[in-house]
Amino acid sequence: MVAAARNPNVLAEVVSRILAAGATEFQVEYKDRQEHVLALSGAVGIGVATFRADSEDARQLRSELYDLEKKRRKIVHAGVEYWLRAKIFDSFGEDAFRVTIARR
Repeated sequence: MVAAARNPNVLAEVVSRILAAGATEFQVEYKDRQEHVLALSGAVGIGVATFRADSEDARQLRSELYDLEKKRRKIVHAGVEYWLRAKIFDSFGEDAFRVTIARR
């Protein structure tokens, strides 16, 4: 997995990586003091990024994902509009996120 660099729009960077991996769904989970981002295709998950859990990028990503659970969000990638929607679930006592990316 590649550690993600500081990014003013971390969610857009994550979505870009997910779409580049050919997936339309991803999961973010906390493990070993890191946030792990997995591109999902069926039952297979591929790690596309990690963030130190105490980093500004990780805090920003989690904040955006909590907001996304309340209200879907439109994002433009390579000139194409996508809608993002998140669901929160429990993963060993921590909030984890499952995000769906749908072409508009």
